[in-house]
Amino acid sequence: MKAIILAAGVGKRLWPVTQHHPKCLIQIGGQTLLVRYLDALAGVGIKQAVLVVGYKQEMIRAAAGSGLSGVSVRYLESDQYQRGSITSLWRAREELDGDALIMDADVLFHRMILKRLVDSVHPTALLMDESVKQTGEECMVVAQGDRVIALTKKMPSRYDMAGEGVG
Repeated sequence: MKAIILAAGVGKRLWPVTQHHPKCLIQIGGQTLLVRYLDALAGVGIKQAVLVVGYKQEMIRAAAGSGLSGVSVRYLESDQYQRGSITSLWRAREELDGDALIMDADVLFHRMILKRLVDSVHPTALLMDESVKQTGEECMVVAQGDRVIALTKKMPSRYDMAGEGVG
């Protein structure tokens, strides 16, 4: 299994913090989100990561190099990163040739959540936070039974489960 980490975006909602460095290089508790991701990946046995980069990519490349924490890192450049993370995922589509985690590079999460995802018996799984307060910016995940039926910016009126997708 490998991780595809979408790290190309500008992060305008965090401006001016992200004016000088990308979101994944924000420090929390003395570690950047990127280092936290690579540590968490190593902790669940994932040895390969593909970083899709764009905005201030030279800083990301300098921070991660060819790998950290026992996780080797390769890079793909998304030249259309201003159009949203879906274009970065499209850039990485050829990497989806086997088991893969697709992660946004700007979400703080506990390592045990990642372990639960990796250990899931289901062939396809999605993390979501049901406690989210809707602001209009998040992508809501809507499920009926055990199937995701929609990804939307608007909370539907009928659903079995809805919440924000977690990185």
